[in-house]
Amino acid sequence: MGLFSRNKTPKNDWAAMSTVVKVEEKLQALGEITPARRAGVIYRNDDENQFQNKIKIQLNNVLYDGPGATKTSFEITDDDRGMRWIILEDGNFNDLVSSVFTVGNAIGMNDGAGNLLAAVFELYFTGEVEDNTYRSGLRTYWIYRYDRKAFYPFVPTGDKEGERDRPTEARLGQDLRKHGLIIEKSLTEWMGLWGIPF
Repeated sequence: MGLFSRNKTPKNDWAAMSTVVKVEEKLQALGEITPARRAGVIYRNDDENQFQNKIKIQLNNVLYDGPGATKTSFEITDDDRGMRWIILEDGNFNDLVSSVFTVGNAIGMNDGAGNLLAAVFELYFTGEVEDNTYRSGLRTYWIYRYDRKAFYPFVPTGDKEGERDRPTEARLGQDLRKHGLIIEKSLTEWMGLWGIPF
């Protein structure tokens, strides 16, 4: 059952996000998951917010200074829906998860908690799914919703809304829950996020 009962909601983002590393290790050992080097944090930008207005300088400070500093690189991009993405890249998955948390936490601690939408992790899945078909090296995303304090898998099959691989999402959802990740219980909250810029 993992660190948390399926009926409990974690108290904070780190309590939920820290489980990603352990679950990824378990599924990688089973040959089901290969982590990518990229992840992202998406939020509604607020130009009036001093921290967000100087986000590049602020992230250089929080990511690269102090004892928890990593070598995670980042870039900032805005999408066509008016949302801002902090795209992070690191070959060390533990550091990548830590950096994603650090970015979200820094935005949240500087009057931006209400602006945070999701953290998105890119991984590749290999295995059989419910419809008895096999997937090999399929790009998937594990999405963490800040408002729900929970994850869900998202597997887009195209760029248009509605184009997604539901059987793979169902299989991943079961596996992730079984190995201890906090999974969003309501399938209606497994919202599609097309146009992820990585």
